[in-house]
Amino acid sequence: MDPTDCRKLVQELRGNTTDGAARLARQAISMLRAQIAASPTADLAGRTRSCANTLAIARPSVAAIGNLMRHWMATFAWPDEHFRCRAIAHCDAILMSADRALDETVERARRRLAALPTGSAVLTHSASSTVRAAVAGLPVELAVTASEPGGEGRRLAAELGVPCIEDGDAVTSVAGFDALVVGADAVGSKHFVNKVGTLSLASAAQSAGTPFYVVAESYKWVSQGRPVVDEAAFETVPNHLVTAFLTDKVLPRCFAR
Repeated sequence: MDPTDCRKLVQELRGNTTDGAARLARQAISMLRAQIAASPTADLAGRTRSCANTLAIARPSVAAIGNLMRHWMATFAWPDEHFRCRAIAHCDAILMSADRALDETVERARRRLAALPTGSAVLTHSASSTVRAAVAGLPVELAVTASEPGGEGRRLAAELGVPCIEDGDAVTSVAGFDALVVGADAVGSKHFVNKVGTLSLASAAQSAGTPFYVVAESYKWVSQGRPVVDEAAFETVPNHLVTAFLTDKVLPRCFAR
C-alpha cells in the first residue's frame, strides 16, 4: 500500500462532485478494502492505518467520510495474525452498518413524508441519494432545484422525469410546496452542511411556514457546533431552521473530534 496510492484515492474522492455524502463515505471504505486486499503483506497493518488516516481527512466538509473511517479504526482490534482477512471483514461490517443506517433513516423519513396529503408537492435541493430513496414511490409530486454549481439537481430531475426549478426561482417558489427536504454532508449541534443555496431555501421555508426536513444518517453527525466547510460548493445552515432531522439509531453520533 504505497502512500502515493492513497494520495490518488484522496484525489479521486475530492474529484467526485456528483455523489452525495452517503455514497462518498461508502466509496472511501470500499477504497480502503481494495487497498488492503491488493497490498503486500510486509507492514500491512502500519500502511493500512496510514491510509485510513489519510482517507479520513480527504474531504473535511463531507464529515461522513471521516466519521466512517475513524469508526473503522476505532472498532478494529488490529490483530497481529490474519490481519488482511480480518481487516477486509471489518470493512464489510462497516459497510453493512452504513447500509442499515441508510435503511432506518429512509424508513423514518418515509413515515414522516407519507403523512403528507396525497399529491403534496415536495422540493429538494442537490441530489441526495438518501432523500431520493426516501421519496421513491411515495404519492408526492417531487421537484428538484438545478443546484448549481455542478447542476446535479438538474441531472436528477431529468433522470426521474420530475420538474427542475432554476436556482434563481427556487427561493420564491418554496411557499408553494408542502415540504422542503434535503440531505446533509455533516450535522453539528448548531449547524448542518449541505449544498450552497440550502440556507436561502431554508430561510424561505421558515418564512412561508413550509416544513423543512433534513434526512441524514447518524454517521454524518459531528461533535462541533458548526461543522467544517472547506469547499465552495457547501455552506452551513442553522439547525433552528429545521423542522426535524430524520435519522437512524444504528451508529453512535459525534464521531469527529
